[in-house]
Amino acid sequence: MPDVSARRARAFQVGLTLCIINTILGAGQPVITRWGAVHLDPLLFCTGAVAFAALCTIALLLYTGELRLIADPRYRGRLFWVAMAGTVMTSLSVTYGLTRIGAVAGVLLMQTEPVYSLILSTIFVGERPSARQMLATVTILVGIGSVFAGGGSFSPLWASAIIFATPLFWQTSHVIGLKLMPPLTPTSIIGGRFLYAAIVLSAMLLVFRRDSLVQLADPVSLGVILVTGFFVYFLGGLTWYGAINRLSLTWTTALVIPGIPILSILFAVMFLGERATTREVVGILISVSGVLALVLGADPHRKQPASEAAEAIHEPLI
Repeated sequence: MPDVSARRARAFQVGLTLCIINTILGAGQPVITRWGAVHLDPLLFCTGAVAFAALCTIALLLYTGELRLIADPRYRGRLFWVAMAGTVMTSLSVTYGLTRIGAVAGVLLMQTEPVYSLILSTIFVGERPSARQMLATVTILVGIGSVFAGGGSFSPLWASAIIFATPLFWQTSHVIGLKLMPPLTPTSIIGGRFLYAAIVLSAMLLVFRRDSLVQLADPVSLGVILVTGFFVYFLGGLTWYGAINRLSLTWTTALVIPGIPILSILFAVMFLGERATTREVVGILISVSGVLALVLGADPHRKQPASEAAEAIHEPLI
């Protein structure tokens, strides 16, 4: 079946391209979030960025004719939980965590994402880990643990703990989202995710931090919020779901994660004036080696039921 092989090859090429773009966008998240967390009210920063991402996605859904799908009773319940896990919980945990610890330490803590991905993919998606993958997972945890043993970088512990848990929320939302693709496209997934998250976060902002709205009068602050919403949330979400719609969740996560810490450290040095300690660099290198082993130990292609594969008669927008 040469047509099937051609479709798989194209899916891999497009998915790989989206992974590369997502890696660059993901590397900027800890740095720009650290700036927003320190200079702005954290809840205002989260809400503003997500709300702008929602507006961008709604405009795209109007263009594609998919806007009605995110309110469809068949999907809106699951899209709401994608929003709660993948955007509300993660935005709050990363932003509030980075108010107290640096971007470099935050990047290292978020190297746990392939571990959570492997666990959840095994349980809910039916992907089975190999011995190589299990060893790679242990290596990632050893890299993080080597920095933790030295103390300092991960203090206070509450801030480190919520960042450490953040990738679990991301991966939980990805697993739920995978179950919706098809029939939904990646554009519909992020549309529902950002719209419902924006509603929840806006309600929280108006109840708890209404006085912080005056910060939007500062052009620099408003600009940072809009840039975060467009690049980190909107484009980041679009490229991520576009990638996992074509590739294995575990493999995609393992490919994206290694490049993020290296670029993030570079961005943190350039824009925040941070300096990574020797222990942090060694820990990141150990973790990255484990992540690279995960790439080599997994099949890149997404596992789909035969009926779903047969029904996928056209290529989604992303």
